[in-house]
Amino acid sequence: DLDKTVIAKASVVAFSRPLHRAGMLSRRTMLRAAWGQLLYAQFGATPEKLEKLRASVLQLTKGWDQAEISSIVREQLADVIEPIVFDEALERIRDHQRQHHKVFIVSASPEEVVAPIAQLLGVDEAIATRAELDADGRYSGRTERYVYAQDKVTAIEAAASRDGLDLSRCWAYSDSATDIPMLSAVGHP
Repeated sequence: DLDKTVIAKASVVAFSRPLHRAGMLSRRTMLRAAWGQLLYAQFGATPEKLEKLRASVLQLTKGWDQAEISSIVREQLADVIEPIVFDEALERIRDHQRQHHKVFIVSASPEEVVAPIAQLLGVDEAIATRAELDADGRYSGRTERYVYAQDKVTAIEAAASRDGLDLSRCWAYSDSATDIPMLSAVGHP
């Protein structure tokens, strides 16, 4: 898992300032996001609240150009992400790599954010939510693949099958009860 497991906050929230500077997020939207993040950190969220949040983020991004978002993320990656990577998470990643384990970051966050973070951390692969794009490369407001809860299991099973990995011999890490399905799918949760 990425958000609050490998890094100290939600990856999408981490990029709110660069997106604001690019004119994509208003100050009001940023304040609402920060308030929502604070409430989530203090009280957690029900699946219904998380679905409502996902739907509102999808609508907010509708019409945004994917290439522009990818560019902003890549330009700001080191400044935004390096300071919030948990030392223990990076140590565990490196330990698995020393043991020649294939390392994945599996996240409900968008792949435009997760894939560059995975690259920055030097892991093998990112499995993340994929937004649907229109013919012009703009977000449609819908998802093509949502990697959350049980859908994370489906995604890791597909990767394990493709790569010949035995999930009973794999590890998974998370901070959230929503990842119990993923944790239950591996031999070393």
